[in-house]
Amino acid sequence: MVRFEVAEEPSPGVDGERFCYAPGLGLWHGRTSANGDIVVGEDQLRALVAKSRAGEAFAHKLDELLGANWDEALEPFRHAGDGAPVTWLHQVG
Repeated sequence: MVRFEVAEEPSPGVDGERFCYAPGLGLWHGRTSANGDIVVGEDQLRALVAKSRAGEAFAHKLDELLGANWDEALEPFRHAGDGAPVTWLHQVG
């Protein structure tokens, strides 16, 4: 089964983006800041508060916004890090 994570690095004045897919979870998308943190917008937080007043429901929905389940599912497949060799499958230039 296919699983993937694609990240666009942020550039000056523009947030980055991250797309994750894991079997059973589907596709997740989030914006990222310059340091790689997930950016949750004010409107997203207001909607979250309005829809889930109970603590456990709020925590669950916040985890969804942050992509926690996708991180957990994809972590065993993340091998690269600073200084690790990179294999380009396709590079547009």
